[in-house]
Amino acid sequence: MIAHNLRGAGANIKLLSEVLLHKNIVAETSIDDEGDIFTTSEAVHYINESSVSLLSTLNTLMEVADIQLNEQVKKDQCDIRHIVDNIFHQLHGLFHQKHAIIEFNLEVTHISYPEAYMESILYNFINNALKYSKPDVPLKVVVSTYMRDGKPVLTVKDNGLGIDLEKYNNRMFKLNQVFHPGYESKGIGLYITKTQVESLGGSIDVKSEVGVGSEFIISF
Repeated sequence: MIAHNLRGAGANIKLLSEVLLHKNIVAETSIDDEGDIFTTSEAVHYINESSVSLLSTLNTLMEVADIQLNEQVKKDQCDIRHIVDNIFHQLHGLFHQKHAIIEFNLEVTHISYPEAYMESILYNFINNALKYSKPDVPLKVVVSTYMRDGKPVLTVKDNGLGIDLEKYNNRMFKLNQVFHPGYESKGIGLYITKTQVESLGGSIDVKSEVGVGSEFIISF
């Protein structure tokens, strides 16, 4: 969980630092830099935001690592919008690069759940949406919550590449499964998410169509 969650923040910082490196080369060689996706000040600002979020994630995950197996996992009143905003700051560079936006439809603003788990779940879905967005199509991620049968439900929907469920449905949440060859993926994110959700009595489902996008539905 720790290794997986830190990869996205690390990739974001790498992207931003590469922009600065290119700008330094431009300054030394007088090459035209109009193609850069960030100004120097924007890149520095985003690196600072990513670093703060990265340290916050490390602190949270270290708290998780301290939980003993025989102890009750503490539940928090998770502010869904606040958690998503934090994830946005962790992946700000990628959002900018993909021209991505997040929309909210929150009938339930707070969900009782371990905050570290909730952040990990939302992070996985949002990071995957960024990773598997359609080229040259602005990405839209919609985070929704509502009540069903007295239980809170969280959904994350995107307009990305989508997944062929007829082909992959029985492998969807298994370990080391990759559905889009050619992308940097270890096939662990969905497995981690399913394990986290089911360990606390919840369930997870997916709706997806190739070329249209995916929607992940969690009942807590």
